[in-house]
Amino acid sequence: MKMKRRLALLLTLAMGMSVLAGCGGNAGTGGDTGTDGSGEGGSTSGGAASTEADGSTGGDAASGNTGSTGVEIDFDEEPYEATLMYWVGNDARDVDSVEEAFNELTLSQLNIKVNLMPVTLGTHAQQIQMVLSSDDDLDIFPFYGGNMGSYIDADYIVDMSEYMDTCGQDLIRVIGAEDVECGKMNGFQAGVPNMHERTNPTMFVLRTDLLEEAGFTAEDIKTAEDLTPVFAAVKEKHPEITIFGGANSSSYAGAISGALVDALDGKNFGVLPNMGQDTTVVNWYETDTFMDACKLMHEWYEAGYVSADFATCTDPGESLMRAGNLFSFITYGKPNSKAEKDAMTGYDTTCIKVTPDVCYTQTTNALLYGISSNSEDPEKAMILLNWIYATKEANDLLNWGIEGKDYVVQEDGTIDYPEGVTAETAGYHQDYGWAQMNQYNSYVWTGNAPDVWEQYQQIRDGATVSKAYGFFFDTTPVLNEIAALTSVSDEYLFTITSGSVDPETAIAEFNEKLYSAGLQTVMDEKQAQLDAWLAEQ
Repeated sequence: MKMKRRLALLLTLAMGMSVLAGCGGNAGTGGDTGTDGSGEGGSTSGGAASTEADGSTGGDAASGNTGSTGVEIDFDEEPYEATLMYWVGNDARDVDSVEEAFNELTLSQLNIKVNLMPVTLGTHAQQIQMVLSSDDDLDIFPFYGGNMGSYIDADYIVDMSEYMDTCGQDLIRVIGAEDVECGKMNGFQAGVPNMHERTNPTMFVLRTDLLEEAGFTAEDIKTAEDLTPVFAAVKEKHPEITIFGGANSSSYAGAISGALVDALDGKNFGVLPNMGQDTTVVNWYETDTFMDACKLMHEWYEAGYVSADFATCTDPGESLMRAGNLFSFITYGKPNSKAEKDAMTGYDTTCIKVTPDVCYTQTTNALLYGISSNSEDPEKAMILLNWIYATKEANDLLNWGIEGKDYVVQEDGTIDYPEGVTAETAGYHQDYGWAQMNQYNSYVWTGNAPDVWEQYQQIRDGATVSKAYGFFFDTTPVLNEIAALTSVSDEYLFTITSGSVDPETAIAEFNEKLYSAGLQTVMDEKQAQLDAWLAEQ
């Protein structure tokens, strides 16, 4: 069993970073390089972050009543000792104080002692490999939704289904029943989505000063095509800067693949067109939409708006703009994108969304929190996870540290560093809520609108929802074909979407190679699984 688990883990970790759609990764993975950690909640159909003002779950821990957990806590028994792994932005100096404060809550309310195990994304792959392939203590841990199938096969995770009705009711209430389904594969509840954004609309970020100097405003731009005359005018006035750039896979043709079609598993080897409103799987790379986007990129490239090294560029647009070398780049839009990009670039930016808000399974389940099969008591682990999502003070501790020491509450309800404290001197400051459990049930950092979480909820509630929402493709039957297709995609896709080659010729050759590598087999398998899932709904 240990050997099986080690081999499966090595295979899945290689794919993990590719599914961070809109969740704090770079734009190439559909993510956002933002530091505010903003995300998006919803109502009963998509998540609701409301809890009691004091962060409690409505119960009286002293009497053993845990409110909506539905499980009686026996405070006469020895406290259960749980290990909580969670993602952080940095190796904080004072985790001990946070852990002590966290345990004051969990011991009094749940009779659980928690050992905090913060891990950065940079060290997560190595640490999770060691822990999951061993018998080390671990109760709750984060993982990429794309790894669900492999983790289930490797017996890394506990099926949470049996606990949802008894001690997971706050999870359903907070996340939303519809979104909880996105953490399930073939009836197995592998994890629950954290409260990050649920849609990934394509957004262009422009330097406002250069936009206005060229004689344009945001009102002049409704589509990506509307940017062509803007680019021409800015280039004429400022030939010394790159007009459109950033890391390659944030090209327009690449970005809209995560916004306009449902890839069903985060990969575009067979998709549902029309924002998932059509349920027939098609080849995205044969659609007119993909061809038109690549033609637009080629037009921009030929006109000199795109840097010659765009296909190999690894610098994010934010850093290039901050250096004064870039007019525009692409990100995935959120209500507070402007505040985020202003802070990251050092410029006043104009942010223009060019695709609608759509909910896809692979966006919602990009980051999940699950229960490790190493847990000695999965039910108590579930009680703890349920409590964290519902408890404001728990989320504030994990992300912001200790009030009065690491942050203070301002008059408008947002928080900032205490006087004399900075990012460099704070004992604990993560600003990584997008990767933690429930940032919507926590304070908002200064610079963002105090009601930012309500804004995100409104977007989730008003978004188009794919007809395949809640379905996630089990790739196990076609792993060999997907490996071959990925190899072909790595060879062709970045070059095509960068605009540096003629799309008419290159896309035809690309598709020929894809079909030779087994694209039709994968598409047929996706269709069969989707049809079976739809029949059960």
